[in-house]
Amino acid sequence: MKEIRKVISVIVINEEAVLSRIAGLFAGRGYNIESLTVAPIPESDFSRFTIVTRGSERVLEQITKQLHKLIPT
Repeated sequence: MKEIRKVISVIVINEEAVLSRIAGLFAGRGYNIESLTVAPIPESDFSRFTIVTRGSERVLEQITKQLHKLIPT
């Protein structure tokens, strides 16, 4: 299967252990993070995570679904 490179941007509440939960999701399922950038959103309680990863279409869809379950809306 062909691997696709994908950039995923997630906005989260800036609280303890958010980075750990996201990294744990990737590590626990054997997914690789090629690049990770985290920055607070000015004048708010939120941060933006920009994650670059690579995988098959099915794997990338799984990552996206798991992130949606992990991060409250």
